Amino acid sequence: MTVVNFRQLEYFLAVANAGQITAAAQQLHIAQPPLSHQLKQLESELGVQLFRRSPKGVTLTPAGKLLRDYAQQLVDLRERANSQVRSLGQGLAGVLSVGVASSSLGATPNSKLQTLTRHYPKVQIRLFEDNTYGLIDRLDKHLIDIAIVRTPFTAPGLVTKALTTESMVAVVPKKYDHFAGATIRVEDLADVPLIIYRRFAQLFQTTFAQKGIDPFIACTCDDARTAVQWAEDHMGVAVVPQSVAEAGSGLATNIRPIRYQPWRTTLQLVWPAAVTPSPLMQRFIDSY
Repeated sequence: MTVVNFRQLEYFLAVANAGQITAAAQQLHIAQPPLSHQLKQLESELGVQLFRRSPKGVTLTPAGKLLRDYAQQLVDLRERANSQVRSLGQGLAGVLSVGVASSSLGATPNSKLQTLTRHYPKVQIRLFEDNTYGLIDRLDKHLIDIAIVRTPFTAPGLVTKALTTESMVAVVPKKYDHFAGATIRVEDLADVPLIIYRRFAQLFQTTFAQKGIDPFIACTCDDARTAVQWAEDHMGVAVVPQSVAEAGSGLATNIRPIRYQPWRTTLQLVWPAAVTPSPLMQRFIDSY
C-alpha cells in the first residue's frame, strides 16, 4: 500500500512552485540532499515520475501536475481542519474560507465584519472569487466554508440567508441613449445591441420570448463587471445588477433602471446544510 505523508506533499509543492530543488530547499530551510531524497522516495512510492530534471531546474510531468492540484487541496484542507479544531468553542481565531461571487460588490466587507476582524485580529478571511455555480461546487467539495452567491440558482442541500435584493439596470453608452425617460421598459432593449451576464441569459431569453421581441445579443460574458466595461467602451448596452452598474460605470455611460419586476436578483449567504457551523463561521454568519 502506498503511504504518502504531508511532509512529502509540502516538499513536493515547494519544488513544484520554485522550479528548482536548490531554491525550494532554501525556502524550506533544509539541505538539498534530504529534499532530493524525499522527492525520489515520493516518486518511488507512487510509481511515477513527477519531475523532469535538467541543468536549469525541474518541470512537472503530467502526473506531477495532477498531483500538484490534489496536494494543494490536501494541504489546504489540513490547515483548515487544524485551524477549526483550535478555535472550536471560541471562534476567536482561525481561518475562514469564503467564496465571493464576482457580482457581489459591496457585500464584503460590511461594517459588522470589519468590527469582527478588528476585535479578533487573529481571524483570517481567505477569499475565493468565482461565479455562483463555481462557488457551489467548491462548497460541495468542502474547499470553502461559506459563500456569497447570487440568485437564480438551483442547489439543494444548502442553508441560505438573504442579504440584499436589487433590480437589473441598463448601462447605456451615450450613443445609444435615445430613451425618453430615466427608466426604460424591456421592450426598449429590442433596438440596441445588448451585453449580458451569462448567469442571467436564460432569464432574459425567456422574458424576450414572452414579450415577442428578438434583441441582438452582441456579447455574453461570465463577469458582470466585464459587461459594464464593454458598455463603457461603447460596445453595447449592458444589463446587470444595479450595484455592479453603480460601482463600475463612469462618465461614458448612463444608468437606466428597467421597469420589470421579475428582473430582480438576491445576494445570499449559503453553506452546506450537513455542516454544523464552527463558532468562527457562526460569527461570520451573524455579521450579516
